[in-house]
Amino acid sequence: MLDVDARPLSNAASRGSEGSRCAPCLRYGGGRYRGGRAAMTDSILIFAPSWIGDSVMSLGAMRAVRKTHSNARIVALTRPWVQELYAGCDVFDDTILYDPHGADRGISGFLRAARRVRLEDFDLSILFPNAFRAAFLIHTAGIPERWGYATEKRGVFLTKRVPPAPRPFGRHQAHFYLDLIGGLGLDLVEPDLSLQATEPMRRAGRTLLEREGYKGGPLVGVHPGATNSRAKLWQTSRYAEVALKLAETLDGQVVILGGITEGVLAEEVRAGLPKERVLMLQGKTSLGELMGVLSELAVFLTNDSGPMHLAAALAVPTVAVFGPTDFRETGPYSSVARVVREPVDCSPCLYRDCPIDHRCMERVTPERVYDEALALVSS
Repeated sequence: MLDVDARPLSNAASRGSEGSRCAPCLRYGGGRYRGGRAAMTDSILIFAPSWIGDSVMSLGAMRAVRKTHSNARIVALTRPWVQELYAGCDVFDDTILYDPHGADRGISGFLRAARRVRLEDFDLSILFPNAFRAAFLIHTAGIPERWGYATEKRGVFLTKRVPPAPRPFGRHQAHFYLDLIGGLGLDLVEPDLSLQATEPMRRAGRTLLEREGYKGGPLVGVHPGATNSRAKLWQTSRYAEVALKLAETLDGQVVILGGITEGVLAEEVRAGLPKERVLMLQGKTSLGELMGVLSELAVFLTNDSGPMHLAAALAVPTVAVFGPTDFRETGPYSSVARVVREPVDCSPCLYRDCPIDHRCMERVTPERVYDEALALVSS
């Protein structure tokens, strides 16, 4: 029998005002870190995670830094594809881009990035990624205080080292990031992973929808993809079945979303829908535009993915189909999200390709996904 975990994983903030500290971003002069709580002249660099989902799950810890250093200038060092996310939160005053696979590739690019960071004259850096390269970059940039998990033999580059504690089975990733903050002696708060789409994001999202033929009325969003894992994919024909039934029930349209590499999946979903019901936005949105589109949805259907975390953070009613990954560790952290899964003995396995019959996903029926989605919309 299919198991639906209908309990909220957390209480996410509801939709609210659209102002944020990071939009527009501001620049300030630096100062010297003097220990303890930050003074007005503190300047802090947070080395942010590389991926959308991890970036969302780290927001609670980032807000804990902001709460403890309320008067500090706080800047995110972020990958280009994540940058727009931080315009939707209230933590950062600015962002600095770091692209080790693009403009900052190789030794010369690494040194350019370090120089770019050095010129900002930060007093303190807190590293959320556990990679050796992250600590080496901040050390090379000459930031006096460098705090992070002592992983991958990088402790020599850190001035304050937090030994990574054993990760209890089934504990959400948001708490792993909070454990880092607690280990550094900063005040902890209940994780707040909420985001808000800025008004420019919303306008851009509505413009894209109208360009594709949006007629007004409820929108059912579908994201059939997942990064680097075929095992996390629910059948596209089932997504089409559930989305069409919801669109007919709500008298609305279906928005198909996805990255530029997910065209085949998106087309398979489109093939199961009447042309007049479909708005195809796969491969057509920036991250900010995606946040704007998600904010317009009545309900969102998705696998375990970055857009799932975005939708949950934006307080969009979300139904996520889980199989090989553990919903307790990486599930949507929201009171308006539901996880649908099949509790088979081999799940979670964390395999990218199922070596047997993909039973964890194959046994998830369209009827249960539809029922959960309709219940969310009705509530």
